[in-house]
Amino acid sequence: MNYDFIKGKINTLDLKILKSFNNLPADTNEKIKGFYFRFRRFSKFYLTNEVILNNKDTNFFQPKSSNRYTGGKIRKFDKLESSILNKIQSIVKKNFLIYLEKEKKYEFGIHQLRIKCGKDHPGYPVPEGWHKDGFEKIIILNVDSKNISGGTTRLKSKINSDKDDFAFMLNKKEFILVNDKKFFHYTDPINIFNEKASAYRDTFVITIKSVK
Repeated sequence: MNYDFIKGKINTLDLKILKSFNNLPADTNEKIKGFYFRFRRFSKFYLTNEVILNNKDTNFFQPKSSNRYTGGKIRKFDKLESSILNKIQSIVKKNFLIYLEKEKKYEFGIHQLRIKCGKDHPGYPVPEGWHKDGFEKIIILNVDSKNISGGTTRLKSKINSDKDDFAFMLNKKEFILVNDKKFFHYTDPINIFNEKASAYRDTFVITIKSVK
């Protein structure tokens, strides 16, 4: 089966997954006035006929045409903790394979992301602005959000349109699966709600492309 857009919810999120976001290293590619707002790990794996093969390469590259903010250079990240990657692979198999073609081999890129914001610093889930990532499909899975306002996710098929095709807040355990070739996507900046407490948005962004 093949879909352009799906919004859904997974059944469970392991407590270890929730806690693992506290251990993400800062993404040194992205800061504003000395404030690191993005923390990240990244891993890749192949999947065909429900058999998984991990890829040790943690390089990530996007052309400038896809990402004008940090595109055009190879970015290398620390890989996901092995136990967390195993849990995410299980989530992929249980929840997302139904939306893909069974006979194909796919490469999955797993971005584990925490976006922080503070009193004087918004957090930017999508610093590159409206974009396509250059894959066949992407999944955005919300793991948790704390003490924030903003963060609406938006999709539109025509970049020059004044109206969104879809716009919504992703709550805990909710996901969208999007045809990256059809839709441009964006998520609004986040701002702190209570300045006396920490504020962040935790997500997995999963990129998908078929390979031979």
